Amino acid sequence: MDLNVNGKPLPVDVDPNTPLLWVLRAQLGLAGTKFGCGVAACGACTGHVAGPAGRACSLPVSVAAPHR
Repeated sequence: MDLNVNGKPLPVDVDPNTPLLWVLRAQLGLAGTKFGCGVAACGACTGHVAGPAGRACSLPVSVAAPHR
């Protein structure tokens, strides 16, 4: 699947249920999104996902990928 991150399409080969946080950090090397609590309570992993802010630790990567 392809993710649009900061205006760039980036291909990733991961399970669609993988948390977006881990795809951004581990697969794409984008360490700006931080791990905090892991349960979407603290907000350390907050980022804009298709417009509104979302908690990347609790969102599957499939939510951020364009639907085909």
